[in-house]
Amino acid sequence: MGEIVPDVRQQHLVKYPKEEELLKPFLSGFDITWGQRRRAYNAALSVYFLKPESLMEDSYGFSREVLMVYSPFSHIEPRAIQAAESFLATVPAFGRVESLNYFLISDDSNIQEWIHTYTCQNPEARIIVPFDANELRKHKGDSYYIRNIMNNHLYGRDLFDYRLPIEKDYYFFGRKDVVASFYEAIIKNENKGLFGLRKTGKTSILYKLERQVKASNSGLFLIYDCKSPSIRMLRWNELFKKICIDISKELEIDTEGGFNEIEVADTFARLVEKSGTLTRIILVFDEIEYISPIAVMDSHWKMDFIKFWQTFWAVQSRYRNICTIIVGVNPYPLEIDTIDGIQNPLFGIVPPVYLSGLAHEDMKIMVRTLGKRMGLRFDQMSLDYMYERYGGHPLLTRLACSILNTNINFKKETKPINITFSKLKQYEKGLDATLLFYYRHVVSELKQFYPDEYEMLELLASGQKRKFAEESKQPEHIKHLLDYGLLSYDENNMPKVNIPVIERYIGYECARREGRKTIYKVIEPHDRALWLNAIIKSIITDLGFLEDLIQEKKLVSLFGPNSFAEEHQFCQLQVVSDKANFGDFLNTCNRCFIESIDNYGKSISKKDYFWRDIKINYPSLWIPLYRIKVYRHNYVHRILKDKFFNDFMDFINTDLEGQTPSEVKDLPFVLQQCVLEGLLTGIQIESNKLSS
Repeated sequence: MGEIVPDVRQQHLVKYPKEEELLKPFLSGFDITWGQRRRAYNAALSVYFLKPESLMEDSYGFSREVLMVYSPFSHIEPRAIQAAESFLATVPAFGRVESLNYFLISDDSNIQEWIHTYTCQNPEARIIVPFDANELRKHKGDSYYIRNIMNNHLYGRDLFDYRLPIEKDYYFFGRKDVVASFYEAIIKNENKGLFGLRKTGKTSILYKLERQVKASNSGLFLIYDCKSPSIRMLRWNELFKKICIDISKELEIDTEGGFNEIEVADTFARLVEKSGTLTRIILVFDEIEYISPIAVMDSHWKMDFIKFWQTFWAVQSRYRNICTIIVGVNPYPLEIDTIDGIQNPLFGIVPPVYLSGLAHEDMKIMVRTLGKRMGLRFDQMSLDYMYERYGGHPLLTRLACSILNTNINFKKETKPINITFSKLKQYEKGLDATLLFYYRHVVSELKQFYPDEYEMLELLASGQKRKFAEESKQPEHIKHLLDYGLLSYDENNMPKVNIPVIERYIGYECARREGRKTIYKVIEPHDRALWLNAIIKSIITDLGFLEDLIQEKKLVSLFGPNSFAEEHQFCQLQVVSDKANFGDFLNTCNRCFIESIDNYGKSISKKDYFWRDIKINYPSLWIPLYRIKVYRHNYVHRILKDKFFNDFMDFINTDLEGQTPSEVKDLPFVLQQCVLEGLLTGIQIESNKLSS
């Protein structure tokens, strides 16, 4: 049972004794640690701090005290919310109480409905848990009354389902380094570009910077949404006119001069010069593509772009109290050096920064912070799985959590509820189906602006790593994929798509377009002989390179000093077309590699050489070798032992992407392709490890 601390009784309740009966219902889970009458926005309200007991902390995820405001008026008004917000932002509440939620008691019997309407109109508002003062008085002995109200409002609101740019600090997570670097550039009056895939949080960062600039009185921060018709349909001089009017209005200084194409540059220059004695000016252009040479809807910007930025650059060269931040998906307007033979004014003066997903720790903080307010307790494995699956992409992560919460509510599962890896796997297919539109949205402009690089993603997504390796020797084929954080290389220097759900979406779309049932791209019949010849040569060459590295570093040998046996038989492999020659293929591979390893192990008196020494020292190569062994066992033996049977099912399920063998066309060749490409990949991974 909680208590009202003596200071609250002696300094506040002695003046407002009737409020004690409003506090009593909360003592079943809180201590009342602070109380005072405060005035703000022409309203005098009682303000309390409630310290949650351990049960409340566990149930609702509270980590600090909770602010509670009492509005002693018969009608609730917006100024009560404004006052509560001001209390949260000032001492002693700031930094001491919860920032995402607070309690509001009102004498207005309509308080519940009023708050519901308010939060619908203000979806980014904090969680306000409303209490009817008269109902509190009636339930002063009911320990469950408070919890029921809290359950309705804390567990009932979906904090993850917010799809617009974040405008409040308490819903903004991570990006500290990015914000700090842009703020530093502003202070130095330097230009900066911010680019990234759709819905990675670029506009949210702009709003964060705007709040920071405003709070520190560091300058006039003006954001122009270039996709708005009110911006993109303007001519270059008309946009400068709008900017001048905005500056003039905000700084209360007059403009001098006209705004036609001849006069506007001088008018803008005089205004910037005047403002230099007052503050700096930061002009932000979001969605720059819409007023650039690649503009589709308003073609006049193909030439107006040059005039606009020539004017800006000329003025900035003279007056150093102005800078710009350019934001978009496509950095082309900054990268191209000339446009129709004319030097691009932005080339070299706006260094781009690329925004990828949230860092792992930032994503964990976001999911746990919002989740615990909703009764969702994510464990470490579930968080790691979400990061691995969505690559830290903020919107995809939030929407996945939102859909999960919807499913849990629909099934009426009791909250708080532990969210485990198995719980996420349970809803995996449903999540993918619901998020399909957003996967498409995230990569749509990448496909539009960089078709060659999008094709590189398709190669990876469809398992064509060898072809990807060949094509990626041209840096321009992967530059933006790396910049956007979509592509990276693992510790073995192997390429990977950082957002697996995006990779799977691209793979499915590619397969659908090409009429395939599987993501993995099976070599066409007319290309198979050529492919087989090429991959055999690659395996022999790369395996020789790996053996040289092993010998050089004096590591555990694969086959001994004479390499693998029957190399000539391996070179004469044929494209398989039926079960019989698939069996011949497996037998040859088994003799060449598995038996060669076993024989060398016996020659040096090592028992289980394949199962121990090779598995421990070369795990990435051991797996495709083991696949050969398992597939051969299945071919030779009618009944497999439990261990081999389970492993066979794992391999076949992976290679056939969940299809049954009878559903797969050209099954023997499909498995031959999986075996050989898996073997080559394993060899390359081990070589990369030793050569790095």
